[in-house]
Amino acid sequence: MKREAIVKLYRLGTTGIALLFMIFVIWMLVLAGLTDKVQRIPVLVYHNFSRENICDRNRDLTSGASFAGEMEYLHDNGYHVIPLKILINHMQYGESLPEKAIVITFDDGYEGDYTVAYPILKKYNIPVTIFLIANKDQYFGPEAPPMLSWDEMREMEGSGLVDIQAHTFDLHYKAYTGRDRIRREPAAVARAYLPDLQRRETEEEFAGKLYNDFLQARTTIEKNLNKQVDTLAWPFGAYNQTSLRIARQAGFKYFATMKRGMNERGDSVQVIRRISEDDNIRLEQFAKFVEPDYSYIRQLRQVTFRYLNRLAEFFN
Repeated sequence: MKREAIVKLYRLGTTGIALLFMIFVIWMLVLAGLTDKVQRIPVLVYHNFSRENICDRNRDLTSGASFAGEMEYLHDNGYHVIPLKILINHMQYGESLPEKAIVITFDDGYEGDYTVAYPILKKYNIPVTIFLIANKDQYFGPEAPPMLSWDEMREMEGSGLVDIQAHTFDLHYKAYTGRDRIRREPAAVARAYLPDLQRRETEEEFAGKLYNDFLQARTTIEKNLNKQVDTLAWPFGAYNQTSLRIARQAGFKYFATMKRGMNERGDSVQVIRRISEDDNIRLEQFAKFVEPDYSYIRQLRQVTFRYLNRLAEFFN
């Protein structure tokens, strides 16, 4: 008798879970249908620029000619490049946007942003956000390109076209997580192995490292550029609920990710989606990057993730 009762409860439980799941899926389908023609805004991310033509596809390097062609395409085809802050206001408060709105961001803060991209931005009056690795002395190897100088950044900020925000201070690397020094993970999400102590960082040490880095990134840029810094782009797009919570404690409010997709009103400003632009592509392919995607399946996926993100924010 007792076993029959347990089986009955188990069946009721699984039936209830299945019913709740079906209700959730149906609700997401309805929401996806209701938002079918909602304005969706792409955020492009570039990394560095070269005066030379690029012979192969390189995610981290875009030729000046390619970038100029893409900006000309946007200009000639009715796109309106808006500052990231305007998109954030739209996502949070529903601030109206022009038709065919788009946002452009640069990651890392290499000198090519100034020497190659900046003249093109001025030509077409295009605003961008640069996410700067605030420790400009961080070593990326002997072949690493030079970083922006503070004077170059002050000039660009003074134009009204460029907004400098943070890309952490010294976390743009992958840390070894084991004694064997084989596996590496982005430093913003992984407790590093400490060879001198022959152990990994404790949770407390890891949290302290993140907080100090985030705070130093924000205050370094604020001090040198005399401005407010409240937006962070994650190195490698890697973050988790721990790093997100600590970054908020350090004063950041908005977060750019590498999650691919469009952004719309009601989406979380803690999960700003971006599209990584790579070089040596035809303008027809570039046009697909920036054209809003009204695919029903992709809409369903984005609506679902939006509400899952809200749940995660609620419980953190």
